[in-house]
Amino acid sequence: MWTVSEGINVLRRRGAKITAQRIAILKQLEKRTDHPSADMLYKELSVDYPTMSVATVYSTAQLLADAGLIKILSIDDKRVYFDPTTSTHGHFLCKNCGMLVDLGIDEEGFFKSASTAQNSIAQIDNAEIFLYGLCTDCYNNK
Repeated sequence: MWTVSEGINVLRRRGAKITAQRIAILKQLEKRTDHPSADMLYKELSVDYPTMSVATVYSTAQLLADAGLIKILSIDDKRVYFDPTTSTHGHFLCKNCGMLVDLGIDEEGFFKSASTAQNSIAQIDNAEIFLYGLCTDCYNNK
């Protein structure tokens, strides 16, 4: 995880102006364990920052993602979430209610298996694992 001050330093190094709105976005993302969307962050912050736009949330998130502090998860053409957990892990998305949860994976075993199975793989830099289905609540209520 990262701190707000580390986030500010990242934004500075990338030439971004440090504004109260960007600091508020950093504070909202710091130590978060869920996967907020830009709209969710905007709604959480717009009461205190009425001049903030969704575009500010996206641009700040993109700078943080480019620096490796968060991941941007594009689920489909309509849904984008921000993931503050950058270590290798999978995700489960409930196709009914949209709940998105982290899934732990055996990173070493996963990469070893992939490299062994395909001798043409020299290096794996990133993995995105998405499982889709129904969460327990949606399954029980169908």
